[in-house]
Parts: sequence; structure tokens; C-alpha cells
Amino acid sequence: MMTKDPYHLIDNYKTIPGVYDELYDADGQIRNKYKFLVKSFQELGPAELINRRRDTDRILRENGVTYNLYQSEQIEAKERPWELDLFPLVMESEEWRILERGLNQRADLLDALVRDVYSKRRLLYEKKIPPEILFNESSFLRACDGMYDSNHFLAKNPALLFFVCDLIRAADGNFYVLNDRVQAPSGSGYSLENRIVLSRIFPSMYRDAMVHRVAVYFRSLRKSLTQLSGVSGKEPVIVLLTPGPSNETYFEHAYLAGYLGYTLVQGEDLTVRKNKVYMKTVEGLQQVDLILRRVDDDFMDPLELKGDSLLGVPGLLESVRSGNVKIANPIGTGFLENRALLPFYSELCRFYLGEDLLLPMAPTYWLGNKDQFQLVLQNPEKYVFKTVSRTDEETPVTFVELSGERKDIFLEKLQHAPKRFIAQEMIESATVPVLGENGFRPGRAIMRTFVSSSGSGYQTMAGGLVRVSPSLDEFFITSQRGAWSKDLWVLSSETQKEESLLVPKSDQILISRKSSGVPSRVADNLFWLARYLERSENQTRVIREAIFKILQVEDGYEKESLENILKLVTHVTNSYPGFLGDDSSELFANPLPELQSLTIDKNIVGSLGFHLRSLVIASKSVRDRLSDDMKKILLHLEDQSTLHIESYDQIIDFLQKIIVNLSSLTGLSFENMSREAGWYFLNLGRRIERSINMILMLQGMIQWKSFEDKSSFETFLRISDIRLTYNRRYSGKIDQESVLDILLFDTTNPRSLAYQLEQINSDLQFLPGKDKKIVYSEDRAALQLYTHFKMKDIAIFFESEAPLTSVSVWLEELHGYLRMLSDALSSRYFNYTEEQTRIGDTNG
Repeated sequence: MMTKDPYHLIDNYKTIPGVYDELYDADGQIRNKYKFLVKSFQELGPAELINRRRDTDRILRENGVTYNLYQSEQIEAKERPWELDLFPLVMESEEWRILERGLNQRADLLDALVRDVYSKRRLLYEKKIPPEILFNESSFLRACDGMYDSNHFLAKNPALLFFVCDLIRAADGNFYVLNDRVQAPSGSGYSLENRIVLSRIFPSMYRDAMVHRVAVYFRSLRKSLTQLSGVSGKEPVIVLLTPGPSNETYFEHAYLAGYLGYTLVQGEDLTVRKNKVYMKTVEGLQQVDLILRRVDDDFMDPLELKGDSLLGVPGLLESVRSGNVKIANPIGTGFLENRALLPFYSELCRFYLGEDLLLPMAPTYWLGNKDQFQLVLQNPEKYVFKTVSRTDEETPVTFVELSGERKDIFLEKLQHAPKRFIAQEMIESATVPVLGENGFRPGRAIMRTFVSSSGSGYQTMAGGLVRVSPSLDEFFITSQRGAWSKDLWVLSSETQKEESLLVPKSDQILISRKSSGVPSRVADNLFWLARYLERSENQTRVIREAIFKILQVEDGYEKESLENILKLVTHVTNSYPGFLGDDSSELFANPLPELQSLTIDKNIVGSLGFHLRSLVIASKSVRDRLSDDMKKILLHLEDQSTLHIESYDQIIDFLQKIIVNLSSLTGLSFENMSREAGWYFLNLGRRIERSINMILMLQGMIQWKSFEDKSSFETFLRISDIRLTYNRRYSGKIDQESVLDILLFDTTNPRSLAYQLEQINSDLQFLPGKDKKIVYSEDRAALQLYTHFKMKDIAIFFESEAPLTSVSVWLEELHGYLRMLSDALSSRYFNYTEEQTRIGDTNG
């Protein structure tokens, strides 16, 4: 652990001779730009730094900041917590301005290049690149040819709205470009989150350091997107297209959608009608003006591109050609990620811009050139070999890590298909300080910078995302390989103004009390999120009551009541045969293993663990619709569901925490969510599920004749959380009629069936797309349900010879109407979409 020695933070930091170090200059002195930070960190002391490290991890965890990892042995992506190093990378304004000029020039170059590639292709006629680099690479999309001609709308706007550039500072102190990302570049959301967290952890340090604000970049980006949409006189409909919750950077997609105020959609949420793109919402089809995409080129349109893609929108390219929708960045820009272009950028910069390239490339050679191939093979240990295409499954390799047969096999690959590879010189990167428990230690870093179009050219974010490896031996520094992250602080010479996405006073905002459209998929997930929530809470209460009864029976009484509640556990979890099987006597004698499985085993369909996981999965699909508090509670639920439970006491403790968290979710959704379309689907899901749960439990209790003993009555009242009210109302007396009345017909009981049906009828009136002259299928189903319920009263049942049998039959009829209502809602609001099917491996 760190000591109180004020110099301990830097005592263990060892620079490498001949290698540029971010913290120390060539004379072994701390660079001026870091002196304030090092002094501030040292003054905090080791104990406080450890506390702030914990606070950082907690905030990132609570905010749900993750990076998803794909593993071949698992179907689902594994969420890895985001790692943020507390010590930022610092650049002074003058140093940054030089870098900024190079990045802005690079944006102009890439924009000119992509326009030329899809129009006149001067670079081929002037022999600036070999033709096979263009035509033999799948990233060049013939379907996009002509989109950048002078008569097209893209001629009036930048083709490239934004891009990211990965840089490395070499041992000589200069920056070199490693690669560019333009299709669906990630990282800006993580950079913003890093900045927000560090400014919260070190508020005074951040303020006193006079760091440039990164919000300016996002404000510029949003303004550019609005201008590109081409809409005037009203707010454009802009959506952020994501591949879905399993994507590596899905956190960022949901985060940016919320931060920028756009609707997060998946491919299935969009459809093309008459060459226009529409979002399928519960309010109806809503035309989309611009798509901010996080889906790669090939997957955007299965009709003309990758035929087996389910991530895109059939017919999208034709809508783009017609000028009816804009895409940022345009489809086809993926060609700019072709690594075979890297060796030609210096010449291309002079060709298109008439300037020398300001930011040099890491020395790169395309092996399709015979001379360059021979040059590389003279000393292959100097290079890292990468495929030309990013989609190629061949991972980058270095000859240093190859030996014997593996080296021979790889050389054979190079000889067989040299045009498939580039060789990039291995640059020994500068060292950067990484804060550990024993102070600073050197690591390696790659810096990702972000550039977006503005009204007068391009603008670079004054900051960035730094990926860092604490190990000096690690050459490949990627998030997939477990790299940490750092924030990049660009220092200002004067105090910075607070920046936000608030519009200037000169821009008038029209007051609106109506939200943007709710995609049908989102409404569906909200509906089922509520149903899984109610189902989980009901199961939690039943299992908890069963364990309470077990502990009582161990003292020697109420054996019959115990068996009834255990049967109810099987019934509500649908885990037959369970406690209702022929061998149930063995389970009654030792119910702990069965209860353990039904509590925590996520692989048992119908178990509490299964439904809690289903709840979390549904919540991730609507992450951008949930408040921060709701997301934190869902995170607690996810964490708790991984606990190991071995005893009754541990199960009770687990269930109690689950009930508190589920009740908190319900309370937040009821008290804090705006009464917009999404909320009504959430509440309808809750009311329908609560009604069904009540019916199933009552039917089970009647079937096993549990209503013939007082103990079972009390058990059921406790499960329904109405026992205290019942005891006060009836002075401790108990009978069948009064119990069934308070559970079924008492509208003052928020868990009664009557209360749920009243709420359902009320909520249906607020669903979108209603015409008072039309009776819709869901209204008809609700009317049948409510009328059938209102035709009965508790007194009517108990006038018959077999009241409980009559109640059970009646409940089954109500259950049928509830299913009809749920199906009607799904059919009208969740399923009015064409079902996408795979039509082939590729098209064009």
C-alpha cells in the first residue's frame, strides 16, 4: 500500500532510456504541465487516493459503464466493467493546436477521397493508387456509386460528418497516425463519461487545471446533424441506430442517444415505405430525417448489401439515393478504413489538397506491391502484419511472437495472398504514467481523437479517449484485450466557461408536452419489463413465505399448511412436478435444494432467477428510457442474482433484498416517470401480470383445499401484503368470504383484482392512436374482461352450494380474457412490422 511519503508516488517510476516519457523530460524533471497534478495527487495522500479509486469504480458501476466482450463459448456477450485510470494524460494548448491542425486536414482529405471514390475516381485515372485496392476490396460498395455527384444533396454538405483517428506518440516525441475509423466510430461517449467521472472525483483539481471542455464538441456535432437533416421549420427526427444490447459499445449508444436527445433504435424499428424511412412507433409510422448510425456499412441494407443482415433496413439505400433520408456517416465511407490506403496518404494529400500531410503515418507498406513486399521480408521482425480489411478474421501478428512452424505457416499466407496484408512498422510508443497502489508506473498508450463537421470546416474535440496498457511489454493496446482508459486533458491558458448542450438564447424552442415517438419494440420491452418485475416479486413473496413456514414447522406444527405453500411454490414457478409430483414426500422432507434452485438457478425456466435475468435483459433494451436511479437498482438486482446461497437464512436475506429493490423499481416508475405512451405500456404490463398472479395463486389454494384452515388464510394474506389491514378490519376473525372479498373485490386494496382491472380500463384510454368512433380489439377485450368481473360479487358466490368451485371456474374465465387483452395489445402495438428474413449471404 502507498505510504505518507510525499514523493512515494513518483519514486518507483522508471523511465526507459531513449524513449519519450509523458511525465519526465529528457533532463529527468517532471514536465511543467504535470507539476500541478502530481503535487495535487501527492497532497491527497495514499489513503484518500484509494478512497477516490473506489468511488470511481462505484460511479462507473452505478452508471452501467461497460464494454461487452464476445467469447466463442458463450452465446451472450460478457459485460466487462469499464476501467478508468485516475491520472489523466495532459497536453498543453500549443501542443494540441499543432495536433488539431493535422486532424482537421486529415478530415478534409478523407472527405475529398470518399467523394472521389464514389464519383469521378480521379485517383485511379491519375494512378495514385493501384486499381485492385479499390475493386478487390469488399469495403468499396458498388451500390453507393454516384451518391456524391454534384447534383446530389451530399454535394452541399460534408460527406464525412465525423471520424476518429488513433494516434501514437513515438519514442522521438512525435505523433503518428495508426488508423482511422469512419463507419460507426466509437469512443466519444466513453470519453465524455471519463471526463464527467474525473471532474466529479477531483472537482477542485479539474477546475484549477483550466481544462478545455468537451461539451463543445457534442454541441457542434448536434448542430451539424440538424443542418444535415435538411429540415427547417420543425425539429428533425433523428435516430441513433444500434446493433443492439450485445454490441461491444452498446453502453455508449444508449448514453449518447440520451445525451444528444435522439431516439435509440434497432434495425427492426425502421421500415422503408415509398422510398422514405419510417420509425415504427406505437403512435404510428413516423418519418425519419437522419440516421446517426452505429452499424457498419455491409449490414445497413440486406436488399443491396449483406443479404443475411438483420441489423439494417431493407430498401434503405434507395431511400438515400432519393434524398429522403440522410445517414451519418454515409454508407460507403467504410472504404476509408481500408488499410491498404495508408501508405498512399502522403501522396493523396498533395493530390487532393495541394498540401503536405501534417500528421505523418506510421510507416506502412501494402504487400500487394512487389517491391514493398520484398523490402518488408528483408527484416520482418520490424513490423506488425494486419489484413487490409477490418472485417477479415485474421488477427494482427508480429514476427516477434511467432516461432518455428507458426512463422512458416504465416509466411506461406503472405506469399499466397500478399494483397490481403499490410505491414506497419512497430513503433515503440512513449511511456505514460499509470496510477497504481504503489504510486506511478509507466505504461503504453494509444490516443483516440474525435473530429466532427462544423459550420466552418471541421472541429476537433479538445480531449479524447486514451487506451493504456499498464504493461510495457504489451504491443496491442485495445479494449478487447483489456486495456484501461485515461481521460485526455487539454490545458487552457484561461479559465474555461461552462459548456453544455443548452441552446443559445437566440434559438427559440417551441414548448411541447409530447414526447418523440416510442418504437414498438421499446413499448413491447417496457410492457414485459413490468410483467417480469411483477412475476419476480410475486415469486419472491411466495418463496419467502414458504421458508418462514418451514422454520415454523421445524418447531413442530402446521405441517399441512407447509405442504400447501410448497405446492404453491411449484405452481407459481411452473416447475412441475416439483412439490406436486409423485415423489413429493422426499421433497417435503428436505425442501432446501428445490427452493435453492427455484430461487437462484437462472437456467430453470420459470424460476425466480430466470425471471430476474429476463427483467434485466428487457431493461437493457430500453436503457435509454430509464432514469439513473432505476438503472442503479437494476444493477443491484443483477449483482445479487449471482450470490451463492446455502441456507434458509441466506435465502431469506436474499429474498428480502430482492423485494426491496423490486418495490423501489415500482415506486420510481410510478412516481418519477412522465405519463407518456411508454409509461402506460409499463403500467398495463404490471396490472395484467398482477391480475394473472392473483388468479393463479387463488386457483392453486382452492385446488389444494388450502382455504379450509386458518393458517393458509394468513399465509395468503401475508403474500398479498394485506394481512394488517384485514386484521384491523375484522378484529382478528377470519373466514373464506371476507378473505376472498379483500383479495378480489376490494378496490381500496392496491393488490386486489378489482383494483388492477380499474387501472387497466383507465390506462387503455391514454394509449396512442385512439379514435373515439372506433372500438379497438384491446378495448373490446378489456370490456369483456371488466363486464365479466362486474357480473359477480362475493355474496353471489357464497349463495351457491360450492362457492369455491364457482370462484375457481370464474377465475379461469377471467384469465382467458386477460390473455386476450395481452394478445390484443401485442398485435396492435408491438407487432405491426414486417418480419425480416435472411435472403442470402450477400448481394452486390
